[in-house]
Amino acid sequence: MDWISISPLIRFALVAIVAGFIPISAISFFSIMMPQKEKDFKKSITEMGISTSRKVRDSYSPGKYILPVGFTFLICLVAISVFIFGVQGDISENFFLVGAFFGDENNAAIANQSLSVLSYAFLGSFVYIAQNIIRRLIANDLPPSVYYSSGIRIILASAVALVLSFLLGSETSSADFLSLKGSLPAIALLAGIFPQRILNYIIRRYQEFVSNDSVTDKSLSLYNIEGISIYHKERLEEIGIDNAQNLATASLTQLIAETPFDARQLLDWIGQAKLVCYAKEDMGRLRAVGIRSIFDLMKGNKSREALRELADATGMNTPILEVIHGQIMDDSGIQALFNFQEKKDSPERDYIATMELNKEDAKITVGG
Repeated sequence: MDWISISPLIRFALVAIVAGFIPISAISFFSIMMPQKEKDFKKSITEMGISTSRKVRDSYSPGKYILPVGFTFLICLVAISVFIFGVQGDISENFFLVGAFFGDENNAAIANQSLSVLSYAFLGSFVYIAQNIIRRLIANDLPPSVYYSSGIRIILASAVALVLSFLLGSETSSADFLSLKGSLPAIALLAGIFPQRILNYIIRRYQEFVSNDSVTDKSLSLYNIEGISIYHKERLEEIGIDNAQNLATASLTQLIAETPFDARQLLDWIGQAKLVCYAKEDMGRLRAVGIRSIFDLMKGNKSREALRELADATGMNTPILEVIHGQIMDDSGIQALFNFQEKKDSPERDYIATMELNKEDAKITVGG
């Protein structure tokens, strides 16, 4: 069947399906997944005995979704409409589509090629953000930032794919042009799925224009915390946690409410992050003897003699280890986190929290 012969009704349906996916996913999250997220939050807080006025809807209120969902919806609507219906009129003199070739004669081929590249870059980025949104929806983890990053991803993917097509075209001989032209859709699709990798390739080509100076302390990287993968790192960065120091000072209740991670896992990460901030380069030595977090250093009410033996075993300076231990034991916030972890690890507390939540559900059902 010829694409031109497809009825306008089917084309409008395709546009509605692609663009409508964005608001429908947000509606599904609030109507289906939000109640379970609120229940999980209450259970974790009850288990640890934390009294807080924070609610899940403080971070996931419907009003916070209007702008990001509308932003990405409009981008998808415009992109899929151009892909389905095409562009009317002469596009050969469109500065955006012909780039540095603007003003030359016979730019129609370049403009059409650019439209093809943009379309495939959009398809690649949409497939990526769609599967990401579905995965986050199933995990009860669909904050407004997901929609902002999705819209920006589509724009970034389209831009780097278009720039790369100009770059490759300018460096290709006429004999290889047809081969390159056939490869551009695949390159554009990959740019949509991996825009940052394509951008890094362009940066490496012109790195003399990019500063290589870095002020980041590698000892405070989130990768120095056991259990944090690239997915966990990207998810924490969405809420402003870029390094171990940020994680060490983050609010536990905020992390439980705004991320999909279990409270037990978050407590372990925070405990590790705090020890990373104290020990830095000595962190590997402590892990070698089983000290992974501040909680491990607190257990057993370690005496000065025990700390000296620990220092001898790790090769650390004894006074430094004593200072770290003293600061940890004198920190009331760390003591509270240690108590929370003890309660979270208790099967009895888990049973009590489950029974209390079941009673609340029963009251709501009877009242309703």
